[in-house]
This record gives sequence, structure tokens and C-alpha cells, in this order.
Amino acid sequence: MPDRPLLRLPAGDDVDPPRRPNGRDSVELPSRVRQGARLTPKFARLAQAIRPGSDPLQLRADAEAIAPERAIVFEVAGAVIDFYAEAAAAGLEFLADDEAVYPPDEDFHAIRHPEREFDGRVYMAMPNLRALQELLRLWTIYSSGARMPNGFGMWSKLFARLRDVRAWGPEDRVLPETIEDWQEQLVSAPDSAVRFEIELWYREALEQRTRAMNAIRAEVRALGGTVLDEASIAAIRYHAALVELPAGQVEALVQNKHVSLGLLDDIMFVRPQSLALAHEGEALEGGLAVDGDAQRPVAAGPIAALLDGFPVQNHVKLRGRLEIHDPDGYEQGYEVVHRKHGTEMASLIVNGDLNANEPPLSRPLYVRPVLRPLPGGLERTPVDRLLVDVIYRAVRGMKVGEGGAPAAAPDVLLVNLSLGDQRRPFAGPMSPWARLIDYLAYEHRILFLVSAGNITDTIEVPGYQTWTEFEQANQEHRDRAVLLAVHSNKARRTLLSPAESLNALTVGAAHDDNLQNRRVPLDAIPPWSCDGLPNLSSALGLGHRLIVKPDIFMSGGKELVRRRSTHPLVIESVPKAQGAFGLLTAAPDNRGNAAQTALTHGTSAATALATRTGHLIHDTLMDVDGGSMHSDVPGEYRALLIKALLVHGASWNNSSLLVEEVFGPHGQHDHNARKDNVARFLGYGRVDVARVLECTSNRATLLGYGEVEPDNAKLHRFPLPASLEGKLEFRAVTVTVAWFSPVNPRHQGYRVTALEAGPGGEAGYSLALERVNAQPNYHAVKRGSVFHERREGERAAAFVDDGDLLLRISCRATAGTYDQAVPYAVAISVEVGVESAIQAYEEVRDAILVRNQLKQKQQV
Repeated sequence: MPDRPLLRLPAGDDVDPPRRPNGRDSVELPSRVRQGARLTPKFARLAQAIRPGSDPLQLRADAEAIAPERAIVFEVAGAVIDFYAEAAAAGLEFLADDEAVYPPDEDFHAIRHPEREFDGRVYMAMPNLRALQELLRLWTIYSSGARMPNGFGMWSKLFARLRDVRAWGPEDRVLPETIEDWQEQLVSAPDSAVRFEIELWYREALEQRTRAMNAIRAEVRALGGTVLDEASIAAIRYHAALVELPAGQVEALVQNKHVSLGLLDDIMFVRPQSLALAHEGEALEGGLAVDGDAQRPVAAGPIAALLDGFPVQNHVKLRGRLEIHDPDGYEQGYEVVHRKHGTEMASLIVNGDLNANEPPLSRPLYVRPVLRPLPGGLERTPVDRLLVDVIYRAVRGMKVGEGGAPAAAPDVLLVNLSLGDQRRPFAGPMSPWARLIDYLAYEHRILFLVSAGNITDTIEVPGYQTWTEFEQANQEHRDRAVLLAVHSNKARRTLLSPAESLNALTVGAAHDDNLQNRRVPLDAIPPWSCDGLPNLSSALGLGHRLIVKPDIFMSGGKELVRRRSTHPLVIESVPKAQGAFGLLTAAPDNRGNAAQTALTHGTSAATALATRTGHLIHDTLMDVDGGSMHSDVPGEYRALLIKALLVHGASWNNSSLLVEEVFGPHGQHDHNARKDNVARFLGYGRVDVARVLECTSNRATLLGYGEVEPDNAKLHRFPLPASLEGKLEFRAVTVTVAWFSPVNPRHQGYRVTALEAGPGGEAGYSLALERVNAQPNYHAVKRGSVFHERREGERAAAFVDDGDLLLRISCRATAGTYDQAVPYAVAISVEVGVESAIQAYEEVRDAILVRNQLKQKQQV
């Protein structure tokens, strides 16, 4: 029971949003005459192809020609806002768009820095014959210098920025990572059939999707292959098939993309099969027996879910604490000895790190198995199913039911996904799995906690030739060398899908655990001496459109590193080091020992601890007997409150200064880029759990919720500690706002709504505060679905705004028009120094109580 429970933030009032600064074009564009000279040959070819009497079939035989029912690619310098409606008016069925980065040339280059690459967009649309004719007509008008007809003005902007217009072809469909994956499979199993995924262009009409799928089936059948699975999810514009082809046919595609499937216009991408692979823990030598718990869950109905492998439900640490829903019958054939990952994750969520001796959760944990064991015991998602559909069905079955059955766990607010697609590292575009999570989070008001991913690749450490030289080096020099190696390799150590999800909280692994009496092997050492840094294996951000990812960090075990090779020195994370590091969990045992334990580590374990922390936050908020002021919060806001508080407790420590110094860049105008580099490594920081469960005498945390419409704002106000006015001493304000944004997969913005928070009156919240340097830059915190910043000061300040702190939360639409109110949760902390005589909590609490009493009297 907290001595000082979180306070209730008074409801907000409607106010005007802040005025947004006007942006300006940052790309130098060619003249209309130059554009005509560059692009007229392409449009002339189109004019010849669609002239009366031409044969559309002959046109489609040319893989590089723009033809009816073939996706057109518009490569654009910068972005063209609200192009979608005019594209539809011209008869183009808009399919998708994507971010792009272009090298500068004499026609297109950045204004301030002409030598740098600049941002762009790639728009993809499907035309019919009439649309091609209309496209040609609009180009003719533009290139002649005439004014565009009414309703087509955006085409003038697009043509002015158009770098290229072309057909979507085999080079776009068959991706380099697909070829690489096929080559690896052909080498390792040259006579075995190869499985991969085909992502189709999502067509609005069912008959078009059916026709496209029939064409895929016919081609696969002609190649001697099989379509194993198909899925279509309209909400995320996803249409895909899982295909198996003979090795010889795949070899033909590797040698020449311009054959068979590479030529099918209905195909958007051919990708490696998405498979989530479970990270294995390590059983302790001889087994370490643990006692069961006399206490059993006291509250009915789970609010947390685990999508993972099948756990050992009769383990003494899990018995009676799990609700397993297995409609697909995964338990059959899942030998107990192979039930590793699900058991470990369930144990961490229910009990925490067993070395920390924490009490178990008050509610049962809902478990939906989505992993199956392969021969040899490796756990992964089903090899004959599309992973996206597996997750979609699991969440739908939990929240609304499937196959006529009722919802299995309708009250779940938290979903743990300690899984990642090793074949889908984040490289810019949102993966279908991440898009699915974003949709489900918003649709069902649930918080997904997703592991950032474990990157086990080796890494070269500059400046050292041998392991001995590295081991004996000054610790500060070694810290810098490893950090520099991480930064130099950031492009191949990125998040694993679906960790780039916008609405989820992505969890990284902090270099930390509670293990005592470590048995460190002679050939391994810690990667660094600094506290607060991630494990070397924890995947790096940033996320989609430079969103701060990972969001938070939790304990992931104090992983070690060891030498992989020398000359130059190459190191790797130690995957297993018995008794050296890790979090202690329940584990399976083939001898029937129901008290077996194991040490596990990595981002999967950290994510399970984050889910447990979210559950503890929920329990605290709902504990009316314990003095909570939030037990009456409507259900649709509870996941948001948990999301806000988890991030609210995160912060960088002093190690961020070293990371910033090593990562750079150090130019005078590179502050934002420098902070982004630190954020890709530290996110918002390590979570201080105690900070989000209760207040202290020197810190008052207020928690509230509400909803705000686009182009509007809410103003929250509450009294500041009166004793702080005019005092020369430390004070700080931390603000966190969380929401689930609807997403628009067809729009370049993707995120439909953006919320921001800031002072509603005096710029320093009446406290003479300035933004703290050790945190993500101000632009970065506005990119995702959580806004988080901290401000501090020590100067004396005379209170204004009637002695209140005024917080304004504003909303804007960022991916097309949107007119619905957006639910949000907000946490705001006001604190003074720990040695201060000011009782910040009591003063704020008492002042709010007086106001509430006065308000009640006025209403009477």
C-alpha cells in the first residue's frame, strides 16, 4: 500500500491549440522547362502505348512498360500532401507509399546543404486505361505551361517534384534480402523445397483480390509448387500468401528475376517467410529447486496476456496462475522439455526475477500459444502459417472470439510479445506485423509490449589487435571502443519486426540483473563499466519516421562479451555462460522436476518484466482500499494510463553523456542528429519502477485522462507547492502523454493523430524551468504515440497563472482528415530536491482537496 498514492489530475478544459510555425521547401527543384526535357520521353512512350488501336496485352508483355493493371511508381522529391484524393479523381487506385532518400544531383538537391542526401516519397498506384489517358492529359497541360484544371492542382506540385515515373517491376518485387535468404537455403539444403511469402497489392474490391490470388495459385501450380496459406486483413491493407516452390524454380529466380513470379503484376513483394524464433534460456547445472507459493491469485479475470510458447503449467511457480487457451491444439506434441520460452516468460511476468524474491501477481496470466517446437526442440511460429495471421487470430480470439466461440479473455489490457522476426530487421517501411499491432492496439485499447530483438552478430572493435590487449585496457578506453563499434554497425543491428510498431511500447534489455555469486568464465568480460547502458545484443532504434525506439529499458541480464577472432579484434555477446548472468525463472525439466529453474536474458526477458510492471501499475491504480484515487477510471483508458506511467518512469543517466560524446556528430548545428543517435541506443531510458507506483514527500505525480479532437486542445491545471514560490532551489517537471493513434496505411503520414504537451501559460510552467539536455530532442518526442520530456531549474520564480501549473495538450491530424476525439492519458510530476524542506506532495494534495471541496459546495 503506497504511503503517498498518485494524485488525480483535474479534468482539462477546452482551449485553442498553439499556432504551428510555417514550414518551407527544403529542396531545390528544376524548372518546368527542365522537367519537360527530363520526363517527356517517358510520357511519350506512354502516349504511344495507349494510342487507339494499340494492344494492351502486348504492352503488358514489356516488364518495364506502364500498362493498365500494373502498379506505377512516382518517385518524388519531398512529399506531396493530400495527393491521394486527386489521384483517385484521375482514376488511379492508390496502393501505398514509402519514404525514400535520394542522392543529390544538378536537378534536385537540398537548399542548405546541397551535398547531402534529401528525403523523398515513393507513391504507388494502379491505373486502368482511362487513368493512363488522364495521366497523359495532365502531363501535357503541365509541360505546356498551362494552368491545371480545377480539382487537379496537386498534380502540378507532383510533376514539379517528380524525379522519375516508371512501372513496378521484378527488381522491386524480388528484394535483395529475399535473394540472400534463398541462396542460404539452397546451399544448406539444395534438394529441399523453399518456403517464402508473397505480398500482393491490396485491392479494395474482393473480386480483384480473388482474381489476383487465383493468378498466383495458377503460376505456383505451373511451377510445381504449393500455396500453403493465404490471409487478407483489410484494416492494414494486407494480402499475402505462403508459398513453397521446388529448389530448381527458386534457383531460376535467383539467377533471373525477370521470370515466372517476378513478372506477375499482382505481386508487390516476394519476401523470406516471417518466423518468430524464441530465444533460449539456460538451465542451471543440476537444477535449482524453488518452493511453490501458498498464495494464489485473488482477483478473477486476467488483464495481461502472453503470446508465446506453451508453458509448463504445473511448475510450482506457475501452478494455478495461468489460463491457457489453446484452440489450435499446440499442446499435442509439445514435449515438456521443449517448453522453454513460454515457461520463462510466464514466470517472469507472474513472479519477476526469482532472485529478487517478489510476490506473484494477484491475477492469473492468460496464455495463447503461438510457437511450436521443431525437431530438436527449437521453438518458433508455425512453419505452414502466415505469422501475421497467427497473431491476428490470437488477439481476435482473446478480445472478441473466433469461430463462433466467445472472447477468451475480453478484459486483457496488456499483451506481451517477447518475439521478433529474425528475417525482418527494420529498414524503413513498417512491416505488416507492426501495422497489425498498431491497428489492434487502437481497435481494442490494449498495450502491446514488444521486445526490441536480440542481435547476436559479431562486432569489430577498433583500436585493438588482440583479446589480451582489449582485456587489459583502461576501462574508460574500452567503454569508448565498444560504443564506437556499436555506432559504426548500427545499420545492421536494427530492431526486429514488429518492434518498430507505433502504438506499442518497445522494450530493450538493460545491462542489469540481481544475480549473486557470479561464475564469470575466464574468456569473457562485461562490455562496459558504465551503469544504465543496454546489453550489447539489444537491438538499436530508431523506428519508423525516426520515432524514439526502443521506448524503455528493463533488466535483461548482465551479458558478457568474448573474443570471436583477432587481427583485428572481433567480439560477440556470450549467448550462454552458466551462472555468470541472467534472470532466474521457472524452467522445464525432462525428469519431471516441477521446481526446475533457469537463467535467461535478453530483450525477451526485459519485455516480460515490463509487462509485469504494467500489471503492478494496474493493481496499484485499482486498489481503492490502498488509497488509490484512480479505481473508477473507465476501462478504455487503463492501458493508456499504464503506457504513460511506464514511460514516465524512464530517464537517461550520466552514461548518456559518454554515448553522446562517442556517437556524435559534433557540428554546431547537429544537436538533433546527436540526440537521435543517443536515443536509438537508450530510448527514453531505464524505467525506475518505484517512481511510477507511488509519490514521495518531495515529488507529487498526478495522473489524468481525457480526449481531444484534432485542431483542438485541453488545458489541465493544478496548484503548485506554495512554499516553492520565490525559493532559490532545485525544482523539476516531467510530463508524459500517451495515446493510441489510428493508422492510415495508404498515407505517407501513417500516424493519423499527433498529440503534444507544453506549458499552457508561462513558458517555464511558472517555475523558471528549462528543458533537460539528457533526453531525446524536442522534435523526436513528438514523432510517436507518447510524448515525454523533463524540465528543471534552480532559479527563484514568482508564480504566475494564479499559482497553478498549466499544461496544454493539443492534437492535430497528420495523415489525412480526421474528426474523432482521441483518448489520452497524462502523467505529470512536480518535484523538489530530496534535501528540500518543502513537502511538495502534501502541499499539492491538500490544495487540490480544498479546491475539490469548494467546487462541490458551489455545485450544491
